[in-house]
Amino acid sequence: MEIEDQYRDTIAVNTLLGKINNLASSKKGMIRIQHICGTHEYAIVKNGLRSLLPKNIEIQAGVGCPVCVCSAQDIDEVLWIADNHNVTITTFGDMMRVPSSTESLYQTQGRGVNIQIVYGISDAIKLAEKNPETEFVFFSVGFETTSCVTAAEVVRTNLPNFSIYSSHKVVPPAMELLLQRDDLEFDGFLAPGHVSTIIGAKPYEFIPEKYNFPVSIAGFEPVDILLGIYSVLEQIIDGTARVDNMYKRYVKYEGNSAALRIVKDAFVLSDARWRGLGVWPETGHEINDKYAHIDAKKKFDIPNLPAEDLRDGCICDEILIGKSKPQKCKLFNKSCRPDYPIGACMVSHEGTCNVAATYEEIIWED
Repeated sequence: MEIEDQYRDTIAVNTLLGKINNLASSKKGMIRIQHICGTHEYAIVKNGLRSLLPKNIEIQAGVGCPVCVCSAQDIDEVLWIADNHNVTITTFGDMMRVPSSTESLYQTQGRGVNIQIVYGISDAIKLAEKNPETEFVFFSVGFETTSCVTAAEVVRTNLPNFSIYSSHKVVPPAMELLLQRDDLEFDGFLAPGHVSTIIGAKPYEFIPEKYNFPVSIAGFEPVDILLGIYSVLEQIIDGTARVDNMYKRYVKYEGNSAALRIVKDAFVLSDARWRGLGVWPETGHEINDKYAHIDAKKKFDIPNLPAEDLRDGCICDEILIGKSKPQKCKLFNKSCRPDYPIGACMVSHEGTCNVAATYEEIIWED
């Protein structure tokens, strides 16, 4: 049996569901667990896991989709660079349809602005090397999983016609800000597996220590996710709080030390704009001043652009923090669809709205 097949095993799934049901039945009222990963949302809905869980367990989707949390102003600034400096913008395919204040990168491309989809930053660098007469900007988004790849190029690339616009976000401080909100109600965190392969389990320890709040790191197969849910549920029932690493085959306590060293060298923590949520302190990665030559924000004199994150009727801000569900939005699967996204949460296959629309997830009424 392949190793991943073990984590899709029907017997193991049913055994875990039985244990989860037993624990959940011992607690009155709703138990709310929030995950911080778009891949978790995708896997949970695709595998129908919510429908298998006890009805007093709610799995909330949090700020785990890097495309969804990218602010309109970040896109506006990238478009301003392209429009005013005859620059070729390179970025990931998911970013092309994310709405800005006025238009998406895809719409901008349609009016003749040179925007190219790349699989990664190395492809963007190759384009710059092959076309030294053209200025290239790589629009870089993502959490720690992708910021480490960007960081490696920040420290070693020195092309006069290449720069990076960083819109990277950092997960643990964002989790703390979610805990500090008085308009949210949840009882434990399911921490992101991909991010944790880079940062490890250690950066989450402040959450149980400071807030007495349960955390479990989980992978993405059905058994992985159910193990994470069981772990958080067990802590809630017992009244304990710790960081449980349920993804030990890939996540180490100390993380990937080589990647973390490069990130620390290339980036500094900064305030960051989150879609519809405003500026969150020390949740972003900006390029270190010593690598200013590769920082598009320093290379181009970008003006202060007014921006609007949300179109009329869009509730992406509430969906991103688990305060509401896609099906509660009046635009959902009507004027806002996977083939025509009005809100950022409908763009990526990891976006909460896109996942719900694609798999026609049904929710229980409160």
